[in-house]
Amino acid sequence: MTKFPCSGFESLLCSINERPLQLWCKYVALEGSIKRVEDTLLNGDKVIEIIGKSERSNCKDYIATSISCPAESTNFLNINLPVLIFVIKNLKREGKIEFQLVDQSNFRRRIVLITNTTREKIPKVSPTSAFLPFVLEEDWNILEIDLRNLCLNVYGTEYQSLQRLIVHPNFRIRRIYLQDRHYEHDETPKELYQALADLYALRRTFKYVDKNCQTNPPISVKKLSIIKPVKKKRKKNSEASV
Repeated sequence: MTKFPCSGFESLLCSINERPLQLWCKYVALEGSIKRVEDTLLNGDKVIEIIGKSERSNCKDYIATSISCPAESTNFLNINLPVLIFVIKNLKREGKIEFQLVDQSNFRRRIVLITNTTREKIPKVSPTSAFLPFVLEEDWNILEIDLRNLCLNVYGTEYQSLQRLIVHPNFRIRRIYLQDRHYEHDETPKELYQALADLYALRRTFKYVDKNCQTNPPISVKKLSIIKPVKKKRKKNSEASV
């Protein structure tokens, strides 16, 4: 993991690094692929592309194409930073993002976010697992997930730490990182801004996940508070989402 002097940031994946999957292990099924490709919307910069057949999220006997962090199955991330960020491209195919966290009661929770699905349109929550549909805009998105709000609203408990992260097909990935809170563009710490300078230089290429996208069916994001959009500045006495 990449740590910066501001101590409020940890990078798990940066596609333009020499070894972007150094912290990850790869599982490639017969019909799947994991490779680094050039993306035309990012001026030819290389990104991680994960392609494969999407299986039902409750299938226990099938290991689909995916990347998992940390690389060793016996290790855990143990990161207590609460805001998880993905710079991710919507490939208009069913895709899943899975993460495992521990709450302050020391219970391990497994949460799976599902997009572009025609099968699982209703949130399913059990004491140990939650399957939650979400919506991405076309092309590139900056997806910001507040793990504290997610844990509190889904399970009624306080978030403690992120243990494992798994990305299933079908996405392209630019960056994955964690930070201590939500930052507006004009208040980003100098160290963090420099670390993400190449991302922000291309910000016009990305589409933020906004409230209009999030509040459409199949999920009520206001209730679950899964994704916090990047807010625009507000003018006084008027109301004014890699």
